[in-house]
Amino acid sequence: MTPMRIEINQEKFSEIVARAQSTLERKSTRPILENILLQASDDEIILSATDLRVSLTQKTKCKVIESGSISVPGRKLNEIIREIPRGDVSVESKDNNWITISSGNSTFHIPGTASEEFPSFPTPPNNFIEVDPSSFDNMFTKTIFASSNDETRMYLCGVYLKEFKDEDDNSFLKVVATDGHRLSLIDTLLKNGLSLFSDGIIVPKKGVVEIKSIISTAGDSLEIACADGRIYVRSEDILLSVTLIDASFPNYSQVIPKQTGGGVLIACEPFKDALRRVSILSDQETRSVLVEIEGSVMKLYSDNPGMGDAEETLSVDYSGEPVKVAFNANYLMDILKVMDDEEMRMEVKDSLSPTLFIGTDKDSSFLSVVMPMRVD
Repeated sequence: MTPMRIEINQEKFSEIVARAQSTLERKSTRPILENILLQASDDEIILSATDLRVSLTQKTKCKVIESGSISVPGRKLNEIIREIPRGDVSVESKDNNWITISSGNSTFHIPGTASEEFPSFPTPPNNFIEVDPSSFDNMFTKTIFASSNDETRMYLCGVYLKEFKDEDDNSFLKVVATDGHRLSLIDTLLKNGLSLFSDGIIVPKKGVVEIKSIISTAGDSLEIACADGRIYVRSEDILLSVTLIDASFPNYSQVIPKQTGGGVLIACEPFKDALRRVSILSDQETRSVLVEIEGSVMKLYSDNPGMGDAEETLSVDYSGEPVKVAFNANYLMDILKVMDDEEMRMEVKDSLSPTLFIGTDKDSSFLSVVMPMRVD
């Protein structure tokens, strides 16, 4: 290990340490995976963090007094840098692997680990393609909420991206997520990058979250590559590597009802507000809310024995047969939170069949399917 000494702006350092720390495992059987690697040379510092599935490298300018490297407990470093006085922060490592961090009248001493013990990172490929950051951010936002947390079905614990072509041979990207109870899908025409997804890939949920974090600061510059079972995302001074889920995504198209163009036309904001109010007295486990539609009236009900019940009425545009169906209110709220249109269309067949929720304007390529709950 080579001792290291740098001076860096507190706000700049806090930003990159916080991003690196988010990559780490909360509890790991390998303590080194709870560390952030610091490498200083020339006029910059490089921070690296990994849980062996998601790996992040980022660099920023600083004053390097002595070049060197050290790995530091990530969460403790993040807490210190976040709270230390603003201004220039001095970070210095010693031959015994201890680190001194100081700013103003505050000084911290924490133990580190030799950089040689830190895991090596995968080498990125050369086939990066520039893509539109806002398109990818929108696609992930519209789908990630429907992915599963059930690790016994890992193929559902992420977001599926696949290139498709329509009848006119136009290529577009289809992005899908499902947990078996609901599904969310969006189609997007892209100028670049579609070839990366010709075979279909599943990006794990944590990887999607980290990609969205990078996009939030990417400006107009974002590059993506795929190689050796990983997706790489690069933006200016940040490089992210995510190991893809090695599994086949289920045939989701068979659970999507055929669109009829009819159904219930609902104003999104009033619907979201009513759901939030009525669900206050829903069962805390099932979150069940009963939806009853007849003519131009939609009624929402919740009933929780021992706590009470709630009811609210909304005006809708509907000309079909009366229908009564129950949903997990959280599932509907998740859709409404990401819907950018003022109105959405709800195509419901009966109380047992999958129900379709579709955008009507800017979100016309976005749809969600929700399985209803059994009505007693």
